[in-house]
Amino acid sequence: MGNHAGTKRQRYASSLGSAREVLACVQVAQAMRYIGTVDARVLDRMDHVIATLGRLVYRCAS
Repeated sequence: MGNHAGTKRQRYASSLGSAREVLACVQVAQAMRYIGTVDARVLDRMDHVIATLGRLVYRCAS
């Protein structure tokens, strides 16, 4: 939120990509059995963050 208008969308887009990457890493780690079951509330929160960032990126683009 602290960025100027010209770079704000870029920062949100970068954050969105990183959040999606983290979720994918968790899913791969589960599939490879490196980690056990992740609490559903954690996954729900991650989905919420991704959705919020998505709205910010695509709202700023229009």
